[in-house]
Amino acid sequence: MNLPIPDFVPVFSPDTILTISIVLLIIGVCLVGVGLLMLFLYKRKNKKVIVPWICTGAGLLLAINHGIQLLFRL
Repeated sequence: MNLPIPDFVPVFSPDTILTISIVLLIIGVCLVGVGLLMLFLYKRKNKKVIVPWICTGAGLLLAINHGIQLLFRL
């Protein structure tokens, strides 16, 4: 079912979408690293560890999502 795309809807080229996926994969991996580092540091200082878990979870979601997209694209 191919519907025509109106002219006012921006459609990115496949190369642009690939670049966005790669950048978001790198951001996801960095968020996981920062989250784990914060988790380690916060546990040593006996602080609440909610923010590090949020960073780690968001990073994992980004990395897994865009990693799978890149696997199916290659």
